[in-house]
Amino acid sequence: MEEKLARQNIATHDQSSGKNIKRITLVSTIGGLCFGYDTGVISGALLFMNRDLGLSPAAEGFITSSLLFGAAFGSLFGGMLSDRQGRRKNLLWVAIIFIFGALATAVAWDVPSMLAARFILGLAVGCASVTVPVYIAELAPANQRERLVTVNELMIVTGQFLAYSVNAGIVNAYPELSHNWRIMLAIPAIPGVLLWFGMMIMPESPRFFLQRGKEKEARRVLSSVRQPEEVEKEIADIRQIIALDASGPSIREELSKKWVIKLILIGLMIVLATRVTGVNTIMYYAPSVLKSTGLGDAAAVTAAVANGLISIIATVLGMAIIGKIPRRKMFLSGQIAVTLVLVMIGLAFKLCFHYEDHNGVSVLQGNFAGASYIILALMSLFLVFMQGWIAPVFWLMLSEIYPLRIRGLGMGIAVFGLFGFDFIIQSLFPIMLNAWGGGSTFGVFALCNVVMLVLLFKYLPETRGLSLEEIEKRFRE
Repeated sequence: MEEKLARQNIATHDQSSGKNIKRITLVSTIGGLCFGYDTGVISGALLFMNRDLGLSPAAEGFITSSLLFGAAFGSLFGGMLSDRQGRRKNLLWVAIIFIFGALATAVAWDVPSMLAARFILGLAVGCASVTVPVYIAELAPANQRERLVTVNELMIVTGQFLAYSVNAGIVNAYPELSHNWRIMLAIPAIPGVLLWFGMMIMPESPRFFLQRGKEKEARRVLSSVRQPEEVEKEIADIRQIIALDASGPSIREELSKKWVIKLILIGLMIVLATRVTGVNTIMYYAPSVLKSTGLGDAAAVTAAVANGLISIIATVLGMAIIGKIPRRKMFLSGQIAVTLVLVMIGLAFKLCFHYEDHNGVSVLQGNFAGASYIILALMSLFLVFMQGWIAPVFWLMLSEIYPLRIRGLGMGIAVFGLFGFDFIIQSLFPIMLNAWGGGSTFGVFALCNVVMLVLLFKYLPETRGLSLEEIEKRFRE
């Protein structure tokens, strides 16, 4: 009887801990939803913002990339603040900035005010992209970490899909609505409000508690998301890492160690590899690219919804296979596939389209009916491999590889690089597309990916099946 009661108690605890970690993951990844919505919403808004603000190709690029510029700084400072004040408090501040930034973009009256508002919004995007994966990774059991951290990527692409869908709904339902882009840009304040209320009742990371000497609080949090027999072992492992840090050099000296420098460079390599795929040129500029191939405004915005939906399906597929395939193998196979698709997109522009002069303006024209949909289909194929194979591993590995003492800072440096690279690429993309055309532009991306593949084959590590503390010990050796 006692044995049966014990088994029932264990089963009840298992259910409770499982529900707790799912609740923590769902609430914190609203930050990812905000990230995705705010980055995706601009793709449709740009088409109509032009009418009110009179944007040149350069201004269009800077408005899109100003968010990325802000996100670069948000990730760097957000990572440091995450280490200093905790993951939970960071996300509460992120929610407030998301709300303010979204409303500021909606009321912007000219290009400078839009740039400033997008920069502020970018601070929240950068801070969320650093803090959310680390927060989940530090709370998730080792055998569930890949699946739970990947939920953040699912929420990012879901946010982008919702942005595309809302944009398309507004455009199709109210095609003559004045200033409809302002409504598009204001809506992301809603998930910001949800994030703030949700994080008010979420726990802090147990690793952050232990770093501050709050063992009682750390044990209480771990007990709510772990098996009873796992709590003491995990606390002991974390203590051991903290003891190594306490007896070691300062953070500045830590950053000068060869193994730490190697990890930071690996993180930046992983980031650069994903950026030179040109993924965000496809996600942010899909309507503009499709419009340039001959689709009308409403058709281009609506077609972009397909990209958002495919991203969600591909991410769900990635979540299903990420625990079964080594991280390294999954990342490399995805990188090879997107390189091949980029070559195909470049060739499609060369073979399926030509330029004609209309009143002194060179206009891209399809060689046959439906040529625009070939580009749409190839964009969708690109997203299958990017979101299904690369993106889940990308965020997961960044949340795993950095040592506890500088985990927020290390993640911040990597994501600073991410948004820095994105800022450069997104600023140049409209100019490249306008000057070189789609064929040469996507050909350049393909060539850059070949270079990155060489580096990935040589330096990309494997982290599957290891706890965060085991990963750190392996890199320290």
